[in-house]
Amino acid sequence: MNPQDMKEDEFLIEVQRLFAEYEDLVDKYEMRDQVLSIFVAGVLEPVDESMSNMRAMYNYIVDNRDELDTLIDFIDKSYEETKGPDLDGLLGGLGISLN
Repeated sequence: MNPQDMKEDEFLIEVQRLFAEYEDLVDKYEMRDQVLSIFVAGVLEPVDESMSNMRAMYNYIVDNRDELDTLIDFIDKSYEETKGPDLDGLLGGLGISLN
């Protein structure tokens, strides 16, 4: 195994440990019936110039598909809100560059 693969494995094992700590925290505060969460951490491994595989660790606390859909919708909306407007696209049409 090459050093980069070992580093990625160690990283994912550490992420898994953090997820276990998170689960313990939820249980410590008896919040399992009130908490909705999705955690995903992945490492991309290039296959070729246009494609990659992802090795991932994940943790879900959801009771049903409706809760999962609620979280996915929240993630989608909050991503769009934090992404902000595409200034390059807006300014590019005007012949203006920020570079």
